[in-house]
Amino acid sequence: MADELLFHKYDLSRVIENQRAELLKELDAMADSRLLNTDLAALQSYTQQKYQLEMIELGEPSVDEGRTKMQVGRYGGFHSGYDDGGSVSVDAQRYTLEVPFTGDKDLFFCRGSTFNMNPPRGTVRDSVIATTMVERQPTADQINATFERFLKDLDEHLGWLHPDVVRWNESIAAVVGSHVQARRARADQAGAVASGLKFALKQRNDRAATFAAPVAARKKIAPQLPPAKPAAPPEPALSDAIYRDILDTLQQMAEVMERSPHAYADMDEETLRFQFLVPLNAKFDGEARGEAFNYGGKTDILITSQGRNIFIGECKIWKGEKALSEAIDQVLGYLSWRDTKAAILLFNRNRSFSDVLAKIRPTMEKHPQCTSFDGKRGESEFAFTFARADDVSRKLKLTVLAFDVPGHVEGGPSIRQL
Repeated sequence: MADELLFHKYDLSRVIENQRAELLKELDAMADSRLLNTDLAALQSYTQQKYQLEMIELGEPSVDEGRTKMQVGRYGGFHSGYDDGGSVSVDAQRYTLEVPFTGDKDLFFCRGSTFNMNPPRGTVRDSVIATTMVERQPTADQINATFERFLKDLDEHLGWLHPDVVRWNESIAAVVGSHVQARRARADQAGAVASGLKFALKQRNDRAATFAAPVAARKKIAPQLPPAKPAAPPEPALSDAIYRDILDTLQQMAEVMERSPHAYADMDEETLRFQFLVPLNAKFDGEARGEAFNYGGKTDILITSQGRNIFIGECKIWKGEKALSEAIDQVLGYLSWRDTKAAILLFNRNRSFSDVLAKIRPTMEKHPQCTSFDGKRGESEFAFTFARADDVSRKLKLTVLAFDVPGHVEGGPSIRQL
């Protein structure tokens, strides 16, 4: 087999773009229920194995020598035993330099972003690249020079490919992560559950799809698509309108307490919390479908749907910035992965209310999961957006409602002490 021109046939940038397109095509073919229920790290590992380009590494060269025939031009004076063609076949010596390699052999035919117009020639077969010279009377210096030049050219051209290959391989995980994040955002938007006053949930009917990964021909061992997590229904969500209505109802009840503090000063913790549940359940019908307001574990005010928390309300007494930050951690720990809402009902007992209000915003913004301050409503309602610790792309709404409800200085009741 004659040597052919190397590092010339394909443009490496187009090869990489094709790999990217095939990767995204495979991800796009997956149903949301399959893609979003597959562990991201496992999916990235699978795509890394399947779509990365394995850079070529050369081994130790060796030379195979043997006798052969070579064609030479026909000149006058030859005996009649030769044919009448333009060349004749004569005895010669064949020297073949063989270099074992690992990696994607197709890279030998790719042109990198850096290249020259005089690439080497060679023959690629399985895991060996070779070049052959045939001479009638070769010298050792001639053979050495030819083969050293070939090896130098190989190293040079492979060196030009290397940065582009590494850059692509290192980008695969980010490509997958960005795609999954975008699909998750679209799925959330498309599958968001519309909540009415009774928090009715709209169900999605998609089912986990089976997905067969095509085997890449260039891989000896085809990577396997990681299994999906057990299928689960979408997380319920609370609409912004209902969230606003809940906050208004809490605000109205707290204002009643502020106007008649003596009526609530002697209430114990459970009785005080119950004062909020009464108007909430009255306004939102209090149906026993899991959507009603109720006690939930150590949580003061809780709305659940399908066994998931969609609203958390915590009653706390102000005792300083550090304790407020700890309360944030407590509230965030209750929330499910889907976009949910929460509120902290902050009661001021026998302290300067103006000082308390001045410390709420800076304390909240210092929390590492706080991404933005979304504004005030009146003097004592502060709205914030928080990111989940385990998924920074997920945003949570957390509102602080502060109230001035004095209690007895001694022997007074205790809400949960903050």
